Amino acid sequence: MKEKKEIKRKKKYKIKVKALIKLIVFVLVILFVSFFLFNIHIKNIYINGTTYVTDNEIISAAGIKNYPKLFKLSKSKMIKEIKRIPLVQDVKIKRNLLGHITINVTEYKVLFYYEYDKKYVASNGDMLAIDNAKGVPTLVNFTPDTIFEKLVAGLDKIDSNIISMINEIEYTPYRGSDGTIIDDTRFTLKMNDQNRIIMNTLNIKRLNDYNKIYASLGMDQLKGTLYLDTITDENIYFESYEAEQREEQERMRREQEEKEVESHE
Repeated sequence: MKEKKEIKRKKKYKIKVKALIKLIVFVLVILFVSFFLFNIHIKNIYINGTTYVTDNEIISAAGIKNYPKLFKLSKSKMIKEIKRIPLVQDVKIKRNLLGHITINVTEYKVLFYYEYDKKYVASNGDMLAIDNAKGVPTLVNFTPDTIFEKLVAGLDKIDSNIISMINEIEYTPYRGSDGTIIDDTRFTLKMNDQNRIIMNTLNIKRLNDYNKIYASLGMDQLKGTLYLDTITDENIYFESYEAEQREEQERMRREQEEKEVESHE
């Protein structure tokens, strides 16, 4: 009986020793991996999604200019600091064991250059001094704040490729014959294709259909004015510059005739 008890004790002792060895090995592995991870330096930095924000701005804001240790950096802190850059809307960061850090940035859209303030206007309403902004239109005249905000909110919903087709935006409220303002949200757009668009902030979303309307009305053959400031889609129409010129000539002829009649009287 004593021999059996001794055998059982030896087995329990062996099991405890094995378990202890496994635990020690596990802890050593954890320590080694932790030491390895916390001593990996950044080797490569990849920045995606930027147009106006420079790589140097991103790297400086993230605090990785000197290629510090990769996993000692707080990802949430880096994101927070990068988001302080005015044009940055969102940031996502990925890291791997090869020492690579990838920063994916979503920028606010740059909508237009505001001639009155000499600044570029982003889709969040911020006015910025940007050196490398290209392919955006210019708002050429002063626009009241409330109308300005409606313009920004409306253009934020317009595709970037459509915005890049606009050369100039002019605030042109519609007035009646007596000078009374009928529509104070009206703008005239000069397009890069030499056409012109009359629109207001209420119907600004129709700009997204510009290419479709362009094709359906044969605007590739004639240049003129497209009216998108009407209430219903059925009232959208296009008038060529030739027709506008004829109308203007006819108006001037009538005015001249009226003056001649008045002078004879």
